[in-house]
Amino acid sequence: MILIRCYKFRLPDGRTLDILAEVVSEISQWLQNVQGEPESGGYLLGYQHRQTGNITIELLTTPQPKDIRTIISCKLLDIAHYLFLNKMKASHSYYMGVWHTHPQKNPIPSSTDWTDWYATLNANKTGCGYIFFLIAGTDSFEIWVGDNKSKRITKMDECNMENGLYIQDK
Repeated sequence: MILIRCYKFRLPDGRTLDILAEVVSEISQWLQNVQGEPESGGYLLGYQHRQTGNITIELLTTPQPKDIRTIISCKLLDIAHYLFLNKMKASHSYYMGVWHTHPQKNPIPSSTDWTDWYATLNANKTGCGYIFFLIAGTDSFEIWVGDNKSKRITKMDECNMENGLYIQDK
């Protein structure tokens, strides 16, 4: 079961990525907990903090009627995703990447995921220099980061915690 809370991840350049609890909560509503349930997905939106450079994922789009969803894929085709992205620009929340579900307890990217991610990394840019790829399994989620400059995609690690609180790395 995915815990509904804010998550912090260390970026390759030392900055921090925060995924707000509201985002985790919404994604958890779309998990493939029942056999045969279709994959779900959408866009991740957020911003880069002006002073620290840290990045926050604060919003997301969810499956829409015109998306194509099967047990093993999800294609975001509904214009509602793009309308939401454009609307949120006025609130300074921007495209930061994509999310989708897998019917595994602990998600592992498929070869299709890797192909799509590299195509996304080569075609799209964000204001923060990274694109995020989140996969939610039935018990946990994992996130990968694509670097717009190096074109490398790496799995992110959650920041260290003690007694339920994040601690600063030494």
